[in-house]
Amino acid sequence: MEAMMPLPDLPARLSPCRGRLCSFDHAYKIALNLRGDTGVPHYVVRGILPLQAYRVTTRPPAWPDRWLAMVA
Repeated sequence: MEAMMPLPDLPARLSPCRGRLCSFDHAYKIALNLRGDTGVPHYVVRGILPLQAYRVTTRPPAWPDRWLAMVA
């Protein structure tokens, strides 16, 4: 069985493309596109997992400190 990488070292071992796709700017662009397509406000929130730094959702976040942007 393969040993798990320590979490602080994990981002350094991942693809640079993953870093771009997981960025706040990319999440915000996705939220803008989804807002335009659906007409529903979207939120960019801070994720809990290190590999999911930002998420886009239609529900306001339960914790205000994770709310980073609202695209209305």
